[in-house]
Amino acid sequence: MLIACISDSHDHMDHILKAVSIINEKKVSAVIHCGDYVAPFVKKWFDHLDDSIKKNFFGVFGNNDGEKLFLKQNLGQICKFAQNGNELILELGGKRIFASHMPKQETIKALANSGEFDIILTGHTHALRNEKNDKGVLIINPGELCGYLTGKATFALIDTDKMESDIIEL
Repeated sequence: MLIACISDSHDHMDHILKAVSIINEKKVSAVIHCGDYVAPFVKKWFDHLDDSIKKNFFGVFGNNDGEKLFLKQNLGQICKFAQNGNELILELGGKRIFASHMPKQETIKALANSGEFDIILTGHTHALRNEKNDKGVLIINPGELCGYLTGKATFALIDTDKMESDIIEL
């Protein structure tokens, strides 16, 4: 199964639309957004995801998502938000996945070493992280889709069959 992981899109319309186009082209099965969509109107851009992908569009909130209620009402029509909004736990492609916008490094390490998860997804720092620990757990921060801080607009494509992740730069 191919999963796209996006974080920190920060209302960047062009980059969201480019990422959505690539995701559709690559026939991705699911999308997980690790927060900081920012405004509820991003739905109109994510609405360009193929209908089959929208059925598997999941997300958590970030620290810059101020209008959480309207985000949930609007974007929530196509994105299944974590029940508490902050931590997503799900199984896709036979892999147990944890996603959160800004967990502490100690939390990431503990989760990765717990044996409970195969993939840990984070955001917030806008810094790329694409590694596999000694237990075979993928730990990924896809960087920033917006490209505002680093000058690089990126997201990750995760192959759950190979347990590998590629960083896609727009």
